[in-house]
Amino acid sequence: LPETKLGILPGFGGTQRLPRLIGLPKALDIILAGKTLKPGQARSYGLVSEIVPYPQLVERAEAILLKRQRTKEKSISLIDKFLTFTSPGRKIVQRGAEKQIQRATKGFYPAQPAALQSCLFGLQKGLKAGFDFEAKELGRLLVTPESKALVRLFFLTEDAKGIGRSARAGVSEMRAVVVGAGIMGAGIASSLARRDIHVVLKDTSQQALDKAIAHIKEFLDKRRHLKEKEKSFILNRIETTTSDSANIGNATIAIEAIVERMDVKKAVFSSLSEAMPEDAILATNTSSLSVSEIAESVKHPERVVGMHFFNPVEKMPLVEIVRGEKTDERTTAVVAALTSKLGKFPIVVQDVPGFLVNRILTPYLNEAGFLLVDGYSISDIDSAAVSFGMPMGPVRLLDEVGLDVAMHVSEVMVEGYGSRMKSPGLVSKMVQASRLGKKSGKGFYDFSSSPSRPAEDIVDLLGLKRERDLGDKKVVIDRLVMSLINEAVLCLDEGVAGTPGEEAAKQIDLGTVMGTGFPPFRGGLLFYAEGLGAKAILQTLRHLEKQHGDRFQPVRGIVDRAESGKSFFSAS
Repeated sequence: LPETKLGILPGFGGTQRLPRLIGLPKALDIILAGKTLKPGQARSYGLVSEIVPYPQLVERAEAILLKRQRTKEKSISLIDKFLTFTSPGRKIVQRGAEKQIQRATKGFYPAQPAALQSCLFGLQKGLKAGFDFEAKELGRLLVTPESKALVRLFFLTEDAKGIGRSARAGVSEMRAVVVGAGIMGAGIASSLARRDIHVVLKDTSQQALDKAIAHIKEFLDKRRHLKEKEKSFILNRIETTTSDSANIGNATIAIEAIVERMDVKKAVFSSLSEAMPEDAILATNTSSLSVSEIAESVKHPERVVGMHFFNPVEKMPLVEIVRGEKTDERTTAVVAALTSKLGKFPIVVQDVPGFLVNRILTPYLNEAGFLLVDGYSISDIDSAAVSFGMPMGPVRLLDEVGLDVAMHVSEVMVEGYGSRMKSPGLVSKMVQASRLGKKSGKGFYDFSSSPSRPAEDIVDLLGLKRERDLGDKKVVIDRLVMSLINEAVLCLDEGVAGTPGEEAAKQIDLGTVMGTGFPPFRGGLLFYAEGLGAKAILQTLRHLEKQHGDRFQPVRGIVDRAESGKSFFSAS
């Protein structure tokens, strides 16, 4: 029942029949999360009576119809009957569900509270009254901004799945090499193996390989729905090596995930191009280096492509497919098809510094630094972003990414785009102080205790102003969000994410939601900008430019659209 993911509730009696069939607690577990269940899960919930192998399906159905055999119905437990069909029981469930909804939605998504109320109303007032209540709530939710945004996002994900459709047949027999057994390499190898792809995981260090396998085992052990046999099958698909295994020569794709140094990457790609078939695809997971320059080191550069996974690979649903100057259509299509096979969403972007996601994100993260310099506290900055709908604030995000990584990306951005991408330098000061963020135990936040909290020595360490009062959160939100919008419109009109206009706007919206954490209920960055209107955005940017300088200078695409009335979904 995925309806709540679309901002609505299960219609046609879903909120009325399901609680009566399997009990209120289990029904809410499915409805509120918009769960899709595997057959075994459906059986354990009591949604299906039995699971039958496909070849025996007709025979079993005939036997049931002719009453030669009976299905084994799963009855509701006594405790679930109490929690479903008595007023005191429902109140217990309601209290727990309301807390769960608040934790999960932070009040931004109206569908979940409505679904809960619909279930409870029907159980209290009766089936017919419940159907009427459900229908009214469904009608109300269908026209909410949140539902419109989430439905649009759903269609964006469906469009993304179609990018590599022409090459899907070629992915079914794919054999892969992953070079580099760090966190990213381990995550990529695990993702491939879980989708029935044989992987050779190569690294110069046996210790790194052992650590990678341990990481994969730990990840699989947390997947409680996997049986031990399934875990063994996945691990058996991963072959580790410190040398050129014979299976490298038989692979159809290599994905490199090593240190961000151009000379090292070129050497690896040159070696791979000699060891692998001439039509094998060579992909780099670089987050900042030029794919076109890497391709100079190989024969047949048309098969070189960027395949930028986000960290952690197992959780992040986006992959940027980066087309170098010579990357051909076949290579792009095959990598897009592979991305879809991995259960992730591909967006195709051009080979520019930062590609799409990091380029849009950099001014936003920089602005968090400028806010700190202006005396705003870490807590106020991050809480303002969370109140807008971000999963975490920008300062916390820097710590999660790693301040050394953020510093490197910032340097690449300044080199590529000049002073408009320049940060206030706080991150480099933190790195000099060996404060790298979460991975070192301390960054802007102190991770030595749980929950983590802003480090008490930040003001003195960085020589910042003493904390000022937050005042209106909108001031902080405007500075952060307008930084995102300004850069996104520039990317839109430059064709970084496809032909300027609707095609690029769709990819930017999907990329910002899946890659930067932009709130799904807002439909994507440009969808949100369209709702604000170019005139209002221009006015806000000019006000910020007057207060804070050239970094808020409105890009030409915003000025033109404010004057012409054109949409952000059309070329300027």
